[in-house]
Amino acid sequence: MHSKLPLTHDNLTDAVIQEIETMILRGEARPGDWLMPQPELAAKLGVGLSTIREAIKGLTLIGILDPQPGRGTWINADAPSMLRMLNLLRARLGNLDLPSIYEARRLLESELAALAASRAAPEDIERIGAALDRMRQAIGDNTAFIAADQEFHFAVVSAARSPLLEQFYHITAEMSGQINQQIADLPGVQAPGLQLQESIYAAIRNRNPRLARRRALEMIDRWYEILRTVDRASVTG
Repeated sequence: MHSKLPLTHDNLTDAVIQEIETMILRGEARPGDWLMPQPELAAKLGVGLSTIREAIKGLTLIGILDPQPGRGTWINADAPSMLRMLNLLRARLGNLDLPSIYEARRLLESELAALAASRAAPEDIERIGAALDRMRQAIGDNTAFIAADQEFHFAVVSAARSPLLEQFYHITAEMSGQINQQIADLPGVQAPGLQLQESIYAAIRNRNPRLARRRALEMIDRWYEILRTVDRASVTG
């Protein structure tokens, strides 16, 4: 039995995430089985239910856990190998100024999406739609999915008709490129990401800059939350 966690506001969810990961790696929470009920886990770790829910939400985002309403929280059968892979990804994140990249992407990509909704020519919209078609077909094929995903972003950026912003975009894309390839390996990342990109495409096709901007912000916020969850805690088996 682990000792109760310190009730520190800033790091409490991070500590719970690390504790759940450690329980999985040590076999206390068995992969391919159910995580103990949330009230029991909260009592075990000495935290509130809201903190447990936030930790589960984060681990769900990267595919370690799978909450099933009315049944419980399922632990991915491949969770131990996934957690070891995540530790390698965390090492890469240590070399990046993630908040700065996030800030730049949030500003650039939201405005580029809005501009694309105002300026895209019919051939631009066709190119964006074709990239989405390739992404749908490539679900599960990480190499093909990443290639189609890059084509989607490049098509949106090109449709914005802003050469200087396009150059800035490619700088941030280069900085986060290898990380993006690795997070595409995480279960449950591809399909939800594709849904957000489809909503950006719809806003551009419908000439709605405000909605295109909002959907792009949602996409970048999700990307950042995934990486923050990956970076929150590093455990070893």
